[in-house]
Amino acid sequence: MPKDFSPTAGLPQSLCWDLVDNLPDGLCCADAGGSILYANRAFTEMMGRSATDDLIGEAILPLVQTPFSSQVQRFLAERKQSSGALQVRMKQQNRWVQLSWLVTGDEDRAIILVRDLSWYKAKEEELLNLALTDELTGLYNRRGFRLMADQELRHGKRLGASVVLLSIDIDLFKQINDTFGHQEGDRTLKMVATALKHNFRSSDIIGRWGGDEFLVLALDAPQGSVSIMEQRFRVALADAFRQRGLSLRVGVSIGHASGYGESLDSLIEAADRLMYEAKKKPSQQTP
Repeated sequence: MPKDFSPTAGLPQSLCWDLVDNLPDGLCCADAGGSILYANRAFTEMMGRSATDDLIGEAILPLVQTPFSSQVQRFLAERKQSSGALQVRMKQQNRWVQLSWLVTGDEDRAIILVRDLSWYKAKEEELLNLALTDELTGLYNRRGFRLMADQELRHGKRLGASVVLLSIDIDLFKQINDTFGHQEGDRTLKMVATALKHNFRSSDIIGRWGGDEFLVLALDAPQGSVSIMEQRFRVALADAFRQRGLSLRVGVSIGHASGYGESLDSLIEAADRLMYEAKKKPSQQTP
């Protein structure tokens, strides 16, 4: 316990320190330069240290991940009576925390409350994934695909990179549902999704646009590679069914659009037009 730091007047000092040291949230006191004068048990554990003394005299800033350093620096530079909060990521265990501070009348010190947000951030990410992901296939849903594709198209436009969009539709999917049942239809959708994930690059954006239609956006893909991409996917899809020992063979119709700087809607419209033209031809079953 530092001799010149007292948390709360009016209570026995030993009781004050017991309360502060056993708070469920982390708490520390820092000087104007951001060096730690005091840290309670919870803060010590959050920082991955076994003893509070390991933190005394250490600077707060190096404990924070680099992208958040400037925010913490601005806070530490404010030496007036104020309060506030910000969310940052610590280096220890990649942990999200909320820093709430109170710069007291003594402008040379700040009391900082540190609340662990890791659980809340994990739940937030889980909810976001649910909002952007198709529950059946695990691919992006329409909302998620549009969000990621629009971002990638803006990036590609700045770089002057070409893009290719594939529109893939399962042939006679209604007949699969009507003949074999919706369970078999769901299994078919999952198989197609798995083949897409295994066949295309991790940088490509893959989504279930709706029903039995899938979209793939490939950035910086040469136009001449489209036929290769299509054939490789058909082979991958056939292999997926064979490996499962399924007698059912599924045909897919594929349309594509490519170019520089086009909007997502214009690419989808062009690719869909070619895909529906392909559907009018004899079914192209997987090899």
